[in-house]
Amino acid sequence: FRNGEFSRLWGIGAVSSTIRWLELLAIGVVVFDLTGSPFQVALMAILRMLPLAIFGALVGALAGRLNHRKMLVTGLLVMIGVSAALAALSKTGHIQLWHIAVGVFVSGMFWVLDYSVRKTLLGAAVDGASVGHAMSLDTVSNNGTRMLGPILGGMFLQWVGLTGVYVFAAVGYIGAILCALALSSTIGGSEQKGRGVISAISRSLPLLKSQPLLAGILMVTVVFNLWGFPFISMIPVIGKEILVLNSFYVGLLMSAEGCGALIGALLIAGTGQSRHYRKLYICGLGLYLVMAIVFSQSTSSVGSGACLLVVGLGVAAFAAMQSTLILLTAPEEARSLMMGLLTMCIGMAPIGFLHIGLLANWLGAPTAIAILAVEGLVALWWVLRRWPSLWDLQYRSAE
Repeated sequence: FRNGEFSRLWGIGAVSSTIRWLELLAIGVVVFDLTGSPFQVALMAILRMLPLAIFGALVGALAGRLNHRKMLVTGLLVMIGVSAALAALSKTGHIQLWHIAVGVFVSGMFWVLDYSVRKTLLGAAVDGASVGHAMSLDTVSNNGTRMLGPILGGMFLQWVGLTGVYVFAAVGYIGAILCALALSSTIGGSEQKGRGVISAISRSLPLLKSQPLLAGILMVTVVFNLWGFPFISMIPVIGKEILVLNSFYVGLLMSAEGCGALIGALLIAGTGQSRHYRKLYICGLGLYLVMAIVFSQSTSSVGSGACLLVVGLGVAAFAAMQSTLILLTAPEEARSLMMGLLTMCIGMAPIGFLHIGLLANWLGAPTAIAILAVEGLVALWWVLRRWPSLWDLQYRSAE
């Protein structure tokens, strides 16, 4: 944290992550109250994730040619404008479901920048030996906000409504842009000035063939986002429908996952060693999926909260290692491109959200979560069979 560039980039991530998790809870509750449909709740999550799949590789390739700092500042300016506009619409009583949907999609666009631009800058701001610790600290803030964001979202909804949610978002993004403007003007120059965007993207296939470990890391991310992460969208539904909680307590329930994730991230940041990175990555996802099944069968608030606490431990191990492994494994000149591909893999989540939304409408949220998690465990087993180096070998760069 003595490194000013790292601290500012870390701060931008902490603010934007708080807003993201706050909105995920608040919008989920509002949409469920308006429509009574778990599928509509899942649809909002789909719209948030869709830009990652559509634009992840493109932004990653562009980030290799454009100034990262300018891209980050531009994205934050857009988010300030969108949040302020939605706050005004909510305050005047003119906000409609499609307004919320547009805001969610634009927020997803900024999420693409977070992975392809901010995280790449974060890795570049420290020396190679510190990348794992830097990403773990970034995961600490992200997982801390997984706890803080839902609590704030529940409080705002309970006491000041949706307007307060969007006002908080606008103010938070103003703070983030002040950090971005304080970054060095030379940070984030292009890596591939002489290479076109399409040409840069086309390089990814030969690179993945020559380094199958990269492909395996990306496939684990696909498993998480198709069969793991989407279950989060059902927590407001479980809280409202099964546990019969009000908005504040739904936020408190959802924050349990963030609390566990924060504890896990702190442990990894303090004790994680490079030789364990891949095992943390795989075991974290396995624990996450198993505990999602247990959560789906719980009928008490305390039991559900305890399950989500352990779910958080799993996601902490997975999330801390996700970007770390890409940055340590990819050639330096292709880091932005690989982070873009990682973003695209994360963007596969809308398929999972659609899957769980349809299942929840058909069979109910608890059964939908259980089915999704079992499918995820089978998919993880297949990936480990297909890419055994994910578990067996050590990293050259880490050695």
